[in-house]
Amino acid sequence: MRKIFHLAAASGALFLVISCASTPPQQPKPAAPQPPAAQPAAGAPDAELAQAKSLQQRVDALGLGTYDPDDYAAANKDLQAGQDSYGKDNAASRTSLQSAIAEYNSVISKGGALYLAKLQAQAEASKKAADDLKASVAVKDDYATANAVYTKALQEKDAGDIENAGKDFGQAQADFDAVAKVAQQKKDAAMQALQSAQQDSNVSQQKAQDADKTLKDEGFSASAGGQ
Repeated sequence: MRKIFHLAAASGALFLVISCASTPPQQPKPAAPQPPAAQPAAGAPDAELAQAKSLQQRVDALGLGTYDPDDYAAANKDLQAGQDSYGKDNAASRTSLQSAIAEYNSVISKGGALYLAKLQAQAEASKKAADDLKASVAVKDDYATANAVYTKALQEKDAGDIENAGKDFGQAQADFDAVAKVAQQKKDAAMQALQSAQQDSNVSQQKAQDADKTLKDEGFSASAGGQ
């Protein structure tokens, strides 16, 4: 009886071992999918806004909008759109401001060339007036100063320095005008002196002719030395 009991116990233990060995290990449950992380909103286009405003101020200071009105109007419109959407839709704001920057630069490129061409032509007209009056001789030092400023303006124009070129073309024009004025005054004074000398000569000649006539009328000969 005891032998049968031990045999049954051993059989039960063996069954338990086999059952445990045949049970597959449990797999960990897959993690629940996480929602995608929220993307940060586009940053405010501060750099673009500052650049667009700076370009607008430069264009307005030089008056270049009148030389390229279409691009100027478009630039102002895009700048306003960029300001309106700033902080609300920064991506749209950046796009508008980038367009404004490109358009303002176009105004500076096109309008700047026309602006300087106009100022150069004015300076050259004043220079020609001074040259016609021989101012380089009559007002030598001041003419040289004016010409130096004009040459500097040409160099600044070639270098794309619109502000300084415009300023120096204007200064050269004023200097040439001043030189021409002095040269004209000197010419007028010289002409007046010449006319006075001619008048004095004519008076002297007339007096000599009258005296000779008087001598002849009285029977004297001027060539006879009073004999």
